Amino acid sequence: MSETVYDVVIIGGGSSGLSAAINAASELPQVLLIDSGVKICQGTYRDQLGGQAKGSTSIENYPGFMDIPGNALMMLFAEQAKRLGAEIRCPDHVESLQLAPDGIHKIVKTRQGDTITTKAVIIAAGLSYNKLNAPGVEKLLGKGVMYGSPTSNPRLLGSCTAYVVGGANSAGQAVAHLAKNPNARIKMLVRSPEGLKVSMSQYLIDRIEKMANVEVLPASSVIEVHGDIKLRQLTYQVNGQNERMDADHLFIYIGASPKVTWLNQAVEMDSRGFVLTGNDIPGNESVASYATSMPGVFAVGDVRFGSVKRVAAGGGEGAACMASVHQYLAQMK
Repeated sequence: MSETVYDVVIIGGGSSGLSAAINAASELPQVLLIDSGVKICQGTYRDQLGGQAKGSTSIENYPGFMDIPGNALMMLFAEQAKRLGAEIRCPDHVESLQLAPDGIHKIVKTRQGDTITTKAVIIAAGLSYNKLNAPGVEKLLGKGVMYGSPTSNPRLLGSCTAYVVGGANSAGQAVAHLAKNPNARIKMLVRSPEGLKVSMSQYLIDRIEKMANVEVLPASSVIEVHGDIKLRQLTYQVNGQNERMDADHLFIYIGASPKVTWLNQAVEMDSRGFVLTGNDIPGNESVASYATSMPGVFAVGDVRFGSVKRVAAGGGEGAACMASVHQYLAQMK
């Protein structure tokens, strides 16, 4: 067992987790953040920290930044947390959370074999991309098919036909980025018959509507992807009719699910796996806003039931949660 007893262990390195680390490290001596990294198709880790925000090609609604790639913003978060003294382990995977034998401290176990003792825990595990269950997707991952999209200069893709699956803000940001390549033809496959207005911010809708090289296809979905050593064609259904078209790239943004399998029901969750906090915990109306059903364990960001799925909101929750953490630590003394 580790000899260090941490003041707080933060599980997750997206905007909420990193914000919590920044604010915790500015006041507490023993702060640890554990993150599994951002896994891509061949089992490697790309720039590691950052969560879902890291995959955004352009963030324009974070205060103080007119336009910044998500990975750049998250690296600023990480650098600030490290400078203030937070210890960061990445990539590493948390495999369990439980109360220590004393009934007060918490025990966090990781895949690397560490057993970590801590006074408090902040769950900021975030979300993982939902899988697109269509024939050929798994085979062609990294060969023209990917979850998220590249953050590099879109002109490097050259003359191409790219499909983006999804209709929320992350998909819209990807399309706006890709459309900067005038030689790219981009088609958005949006499941809703109402198109983008169901789940996308109006400023992105307005921008996409003005892009000459972008076509939005409502009531559409991927049926199958085709190729040998790379993506060649895509079969999709639109308005009930199947179309098979040439395709060079397929970027997938079909939502995400909370990363909570490791919790093994250690805290209360809703039916979809989002962690319940505060007044959302049945019979616990007096619990602090970010407190879970386990004393000394808190949840922030996308993994939390009722959270606002935005980078700024996640960062705000990570900071605001520290008031409850400090109150809890004061009670332990």
